[in-house]
Amino acid sequence: MNSKIRFAFKCLYENKVRFFLTIISITVGVTSVLTVNAISSFGVTQVSSELDSLGMNGLVVAAESGNAVLTTADAELLSDVNGVDEVAAVTINTAKVRSKDNKETKGMVWGIDEKAGNVVSFELLYGRLIDKSDMKSCRRVCILDETLSLNLFGQENAVGKTIELMQGSGTENFEVIGIVKTGKGIMQSLMGNFFPAFLYTPYTSLDNSPDFNQFFIKTSPAYTSAEIAESLKLKLENTKAGEEIAVTDLAGQKTALENMLSTVTMVLTVIGAVSLLVSGISIMNIMLISVNERTNEIGIKKSIGASRKDIMFDFLTESVIISLVGSLTGILASQLLCMLISYISGYALMLRFIVIVYTVTISAGLGIAFGIIPAYKASFYNPVEALRR
Repeated sequence: MNSKIRFAFKCLYENKVRFFLTIISITVGVTSVLTVNAISSFGVTQVSSELDSLGMNGLVVAAESGNAVLTTADAELLSDVNGVDEVAAVTINTAKVRSKDNKETKGMVWGIDEKAGNVVSFELLYGRLIDKSDMKSCRRVCILDETLSLNLFGQENAVGKTIELMQGSGTENFEVIGIVKTGKGIMQSLMGNFFPAFLYTPYTSLDNSPDFNQFFIKTSPAYTSAEIAESLKLKLENTKAGEEIAVTDLAGQKTALENMLSTVTMVLTVIGAVSLLVSGISIMNIMLISVNERTNEIGIKKSIGASRKDIMFDFLTESVIISLVGSLTGILASQLLCMLISYISGYALMLRFIVIVYTVTISAGLGIAFGIIPAYKASFYNPVEALRR
């Protein structure tokens, strides 16, 4: 076996220019498949994590009309539904926010409680989150996201500073106790102004009324989000008859979006794999040329006892070696390309091991599939006729 592999490398080296050009075509094919898959998979993962950070990994119960009211009693009632792990009461409004230096901007004001951090994924950069004591004492404290902190104070860490929150006709001072990174990253870059700057404060500091816009609900993995949503609807129909209250399955919508993005990833990967098919055809062409050039060699081997199986194995070995060498260089090239993209964009792209295995397997399979015709042709040469050529 070793001698046959060494002989295959020797034959390929004798036609190194042809060997090199064929390897380049395979390298391009493998690189395109792996890089496209890495970029697409990163997009799916990033979108999923950012939807989680915006609270899209659970359910939302929202009042849809003026006659609909959500209270703390409703929150306690819904928390008893099977599959509900956490209920976070939320009020959401837009308001003008101003610093002491008179820098002013618009932000989305979230009135939350201490449970919100369990439902919406906050990445705390500085300071602390809202706790029970803030809620009980109605402290006028707030958490800013990075964008709002930079807009108002020109720096990320604004903990300890004071902002003025303007709602309606009143203006109130709030102390900044924390800075979070949320609703940002790639979605912020792509969607720009569609994602406003966020400010979080205890809802008790905004309004002493126990009424809310909506509840964010964290669900248990033991139940499907659709089952929990149905249970919540039944509970609300019994207790809030006549009020327009909607239950939105964000987790289900998120799953559907992830499935769609995964399908797109698969389609893009398959499109990239077309170049591998072209590479396989080039292997077949090169091997056919090699067979025609080496008829004398085939005749000599057959005349000294080489079987058809031996001849086929020799040429198949060469085509598989071409495929594997091209695959290895393609893996290296795609890794370098991902590192370059990561360096330029600031986002970490990673090759997926399972995709590497599949790509190398397919590449080797194409080497065998497209190399078998030239190998089969060579094995059927008549030794006498082969020696005459």
